[in-house]
Amino acid sequence: MIPRRLLTATLSAAVGAMIAFGLSGCDFFVPQTTETTVETSDGVSGTIGQVHVGNAVLISGDGGQVSNLVVTFSNLDFVDHDVMIESTGAPLPVTVPAGGYVQVGTPGNRTILFVTTDSPPGSLHPIAFSVAGETLHLEVPVLDTSLPLYKHLGPPEGIGVADLENMK
Repeated sequence: MIPRRLLTATLSAAVGAMIAFGLSGCDFFVPQTTETTVETSDGVSGTIGQVHVGNAVLISGDGGQVSNLVVTFSNLDFVDHDVMIESTGAPLPVTVPAGGYVQVGTPGNRTILFVTTDSPPGSLHPIAFSVAGETLHLEVPVLDTSLPLYKHLGPPEGIGVADLENMK
């Protein structure tokens, strides 16, 4: 006959093992949501090599003719990278420091304007981002300043298509 203490200890260990397996078993069958990137923004994102293009969106002004590019570049590399941004016209460079980030289009940061006469608010506008010979093509959403969140992100007052054409 098995001593009562041994039986109790064995039964306790077996129940404990079943509880531990039961509580951790879902890790084996259910994919972890922390491994999935979910875009919870109005913009679009992508990666070129070691540079991440985050939440790119164009904010148009009152007439919808000119739009301000709002985007954040993150450099995951140990060296600086130049990101070339192109829609129509000459590419515009933005240097992203090693291990750092650069915001474009927000107050206090560099402003990059595009002519978006063919892409009214609510549509998508093609923009190419290039780093070291690799290119990422994104269809960037065009929004306007009617939304309170974007009120302060439109192009500067008084800038029109002719002004941008003269800057080239």
